[in-house]
Amino acid sequence: MRQARWCMMVAVLVSISCGRTPSRYLGRDHRQALSVAHGQKFISISFDKNDGSTDKDITYLAADGYVYTQEFRDVSPLEGIIRWVPANEDESFLRTRALSRWTGEPVNLRLPEDCREILGVDVGFETKSTKTKNLTFLSTDGKIYSKEYRDGILNRNFEGWLEITLNK
Repeated sequence: MRQARWCMMVAVLVSISCGRTPSRYLGRDHRQALSVAHGQKFISISFDKNDGSTDKDITYLAADGYVYTQEFRDVSPLEGIIRWVPANEDESFLRTRALSRWTGEPVNLRLPEDCREILGVDVGFETKSTKTKNLTFLSTDGKIYSKEYRDGILNRNFEGWLEITLNK
């Protein structure tokens, strides 16, 4: 019995910096707490597994009026951020958050012209090293769309779209 408790304590201590793992053993009071600076309104969260770690992306409206998607990584302290800018503002030439992780500056991604409200952002791995961002939004014509944003310069010409219809 002592050995089992000892093993569990060691497992918890080893995994203490690994996201939600401590809360799996010790409950809600030992949850991972994620915090965004200047957040005004929560929009969405997405999860993606990578090499045994879970990346969490929180999308929120900030005090400056822009919507951001901030990356939280279990293992690395370097976290990237996307700023979603209106269609009339400049987009970053390189769309990868790798630059943002090192510079601390957000990567600007341009919203579609008809975007009225961001409903959610999902970020997931397209390949082992390339992520795709999927922006779901309510358009000015009342329809719901999802637009794919790809990191590569050539890949930008092959971004996909979805239209979501709610049948009542």
